[in-house]
Amino acid sequence: MSPLRRALPLLLALALLALAGCSVLYDTEYSSREPYQAPAAQEESGEEPAYDNITNYAALRRAVLRLVTDHAESAQLQFNGYEGSLSQDISTACWDVKSSTALGAFAVDYISYDLSRIVSYYQAEISVTYKRSAAQVEALERTSSVSALTDRLDRALRAGETYLVLEIADASATADTLREYVSNAYYADPLACPVLPEAEVGLFPETGVSRIAELSLDYGLESGELAQRREQLATALTEITAGLTPAPAADAAPSPSPSPTPSKKEEALDQAERLRLLCGRLMDRCRTDESAGSTAWDALLGGAADSQGQALALEACCQAIGLDCRTVAGRMDGDVHFWDMVTLVGDSYHVDVSGRDEAGPAVFLTGDDRLWGVYWWDTSDYPACPADFRFSDEPEPTPAPESAASPTPAPVVL
Repeated sequence: MSPLRRALPLLLALALLALAGCSVLYDTEYSSREPYQAPAAQEESGEEPAYDNITNYAALRRAVLRLVTDHAESAQLQFNGYEGSLSQDISTACWDVKSSTALGAFAVDYISYDLSRIVSYYQAEISVTYKRSAAQVEALERTSSVSALTDRLDRALRAGETYLVLEIADASATADTLREYVSNAYYADPLACPVLPEAEVGLFPETGVSRIAELSLDYGLESGELAQRREQLATALTEITAGLTPAPAADAAPSPSPSPTPSKKEEALDQAERLRLLCGRLMDRCRTDESAGSTAWDALLGGAADSQGQALALEACCQAIGLDCRTVAGRMDGDVHFWDMVTLVGDSYHVDVSGRDEAGPAVFLTGDDRLWGVYWWDTSDYPACPADFRFSDEPEPTPAPESAASPTPAPVVL
């Protein structure tokens, strides 16, 4: 048979293909699978972790970390042309991910592996046992700074949350530091949460730049009771501050002779007088009892509170009427004691409503010098209070001579 005749079937097939057009080339279905990009693994190297064609320790560690990030219980890793001691490196990588990474220390109980040779390559079956559920891992939130962390804790207290899992980037943070952040959020806004929750804190790992903090917050109250107390506090606050909030300026036609803007001293006097009235109302509501409760709720609704409860109540009331106030945690006569620092038009003063007499608080708009020796506080944590507040700019009156004290004027001799 001639070569031409042998080629005829092939030529005929090509001709039929051409007549059918090229649509078959485009009708064919294609699929591709993109491997899951594990954020924690990617951020360490900028490379995408893979389970196959692993050639070095860095890729091996990323693959194990990806497995943990996916909360997968097992995976097969393949190694081709691996650089180094595979049996030693796989043991090191599993331990490193489990103990040194934030997610591994938080979520993993242990990691095991089975390494075998399959013809021209090695394969490892990795198995992970977890001590945290997938839901707990999914609850993880990232905070990029101390400010973001404190803001998140403030929102948690406002909402009465009981469990948080936060990724933190603060190498200096300890369990005590985080408990202090919770306390600071509570003291910064006494109305946000009626009680200071007891915080149980775990850090994973205990040291390092990037870690996971697990916080359990116990308020000692059921969620319904917590919400009820928050509402009761808001109502009590409205009652005690009635009439003490400056009324907003009414919209009116411009006056041909507008009132002069109050001076700094006049504004401070107005704030001081409103504070004086506020302290009086608070003292009428609450008696000092160091064995009583320590919350603003105790002071405003319970009838009695210790120095901490009264200081928190005054802080909440001041904030409600637009005065800058913060609770001071210090000592008085060597014992733990709380009071307030109130700032009037830029100048700060001490106020302690827990010590009082018939005239009002024993410490009211007082400077630092008069308190030192009886009170103690960490001056690095609070603003300076340079002097006592003066309600009048007039100098102290000078005693008049006896001759001038007579109601009958002396005769004038010419």
